[in-house]
Amino acid sequence: MNPTWHGASVGELGRPIRRQGVPMAKSRRGTVIATLVLVLVVGAFAVPAGPSACGVALAGDEPEKPKKSVDAADVYLGDARKWDKPAEVDADKVYAKIDEYKEIVEKGLKPDDPKYEILMSKASKRFTCAVKKAAKDGSYDLVARVGAVKGVDSVPDITSDAIAKL
Repeated sequence: MNPTWHGASVGELGRPIRRQGVPMAKSRRGTVIATLVLVLVVGAFAVPAGPSACGVALAGDEPEKPKKSVDAADVYLGDARKWDKPAEVDADKVYAKIDEYKEIVEKGLKPDDPKYEILMSKASKRFTCAVKKAAKDGSYDLVARVGAVKGVDSVPDITSDAIAKL
């Protein structure tokens, strides 16, 4: 049995079938109207929810701000779960200015060399001390690797401050 809309029947391919007593023009008009109504109803439910579902920001719509976060492995100072004022530092640039690290690079020392451990320990302490001083001067409660802090408008780079504190 074929479904009927406004006096017109639809065959297997969706074409109107002429019924006795119903003019063809009226039959097509009913099918066209029914199809338009169906498209509008289905289209209303197919649009994804959200402020800019069509990619255009509407008046009063604000883009969703990503949640602020930082990976704990990228944090040099502070608590990765609780912070308000973050800063970032380029550790490679700071280490490049530390004498003990320069010696490691110049002599080509490897991690299995006993002297490497001693020098790297001293370099790490100097790095940590410099970062702490720079963070304290700027009242930062978190210092992380450059690019690690997400969901914040701008994160100041305190690399030059840390280098100055060496």
